[in-house]
Amino acid sequence: MTDPVLQAPSTDALKRMRNIATGLLIFMTLVFIISHIWAPPQFAGLWGYIRAFAEASMVGALADWFAVTAIFRRPLGLPIPHTAVIPRSQDRIAAAVGRFITDNFLQPDQVRDRLADKDLCEALGAWLADPEQARAAARGAVSAIPGMLDTLDDDTVADFLRERAGEAASTINIAPALGSVIDALAQQERHHDILDALLEEGVYLLGQNEHLIREKVSGRSGWLMRTINVDKRAADALVDSLYAELHAATHDRHHPLRVRINELAEKFAYDLKHDPRMQKKVETWIKDAAAHPAVAGAFEGGWSHVKEAMRKDASAEDSQMVSWLSDAFRSLGESLLTEAEVREALNARIRALLVALAERHGEDVAHFVSETINGWEAKTIVEKLETNVGRDLQYIRINGTVIGGLIGLVLHAGSELIH
Repeated sequence: MTDPVLQAPSTDALKRMRNIATGLLIFMTLVFIISHIWAPPQFAGLWGYIRAFAEASMVGALADWFAVTAIFRRPLGLPIPHTAVIPRSQDRIAAAVGRFITDNFLQPDQVRDRLADKDLCEALGAWLADPEQARAAARGAVSAIPGMLDTLDDDTVADFLRERAGEAASTINIAPALGSVIDALAQQERHHDILDALLEEGVYLLGQNEHLIREKVSGRSGWLMRTINVDKRAADALVDSLYAELHAATHDRHHPLRVRINELAEKFAYDLKHDPRMQKKVETWIKDAAAHPAVAGAFEGGWSHVKEAMRKDASAEDSQMVSWLSDAFRSLGESLLTEAEVREALNARIRALLVALAERHGEDVAHFVSETINGWEAKTIVEKLETNVGRDLQYIRINGTVIGGLIGLVLHAGSELIH
């Protein structure tokens, strides 16, 4: 339930109180007029008191109406001095409000004293540890992602990613790292899996291109060899030999072909780590690849897919980003509640940060508030202030009407006693 103190003032309430105060003034005016044009003889004494009450009430109501109205505008539009106080004093009000906020809320010593006994991280941790609050915070953060994505230009992002990749390639010595990776794979004998995959691919490619081998053998054979089908038998023997070698190398880790490939890989890894010429070649390859239009297209396409996936996930009821972020928030909240030392260390840093912000930007806040108020139209300021305090001012008009009438009664009674 909303705290009544925090609810925005209602213009309807202001109008209602204004109508009551004005209606009371009109009623007292009517009583005043009637008391002067009609005076029953049998009520001559009492009628004097009624006339005195009505007259004093009307005067009090008019005086308070003038005073209240003069704060916000010129009564009846007349250029009476010292009226329309707020519109005429906009600059002074703006400066005073800004200075009031700075002097009473943003002084470093005041901020330090207010935060001295506050466990800010505990409150934050309790809030984040609540699954509903954590999920609401995560949903709020994720819901902002589509808008952020809309502000990004796809070409600019793709160029940025490509440039960063190119810079990374030029600043990081990739070749030795690649050589170390190859060595690590060899030491763990994981390179055999790669070789097995390559050999199996070789068998597959041989099967796909077997007819080309036969055509080459037949094309290089003379007509006599083709006549007696020697070319066919030679091609069969060549293809069968290739199949046999590939199969043997696949199943025998000590096969000469496999050993030779291992030797070449070891030499390549060694050159990557120790040969400046090889390292330069690798860097050149990477730079050329990063500058190739196809790479730019790959970055652009990759970013487009990532952006679309993020947008789709952000709007989904079972969003993975919301789930992940919610778990992260809740875990952070639970950690803040259980780790007292961490919490106190963070509290100290947050307090120091807030005090520093107050010291550094307190005057900026005052300036900002003053500029904001100065930027409003006079009508806007009057409406805001009148909406917030106008209802209480109408009570002043009502009180003035009643108290004025009572004073009129006292004065009339005193006059009667004197006579």
